[in-house]
Amino acid sequence: MVQRIRDFAEALRKDLGIVVKCEACAKCVTYRCLDFRGYINPHAYVEDLTWRCSWCRTPSTWVRFASLHGVDRQNLAQWRPPPWLKRRW
Repeated sequence: MVQRIRDFAEALRKDLGIVVKCEACAKCVTYRCLDFRGYINPHAYVEDLTWRCSWCRTPSTWVRFASLHGVDRQNLAQWRPPPWLKRRW
């Protein structure tokens, strides 16, 4: 039986990725959770956060954690924070 990941801190410990799928343009992007360390609250549920598509900027409602095993580095997107965004945690 598969257990649901409780929060962002658990996903960091398990070295998971965040998959954001856009319903409008059908793009799917995978980020490493490690890229968001310090910017997302460790006790946050990523499904409840507001995510936007990298291409068309529409809000995406399909966000899940995924295992990075078997995913090539070339298929991972790297998230860089905007210059105005500061680390919180």
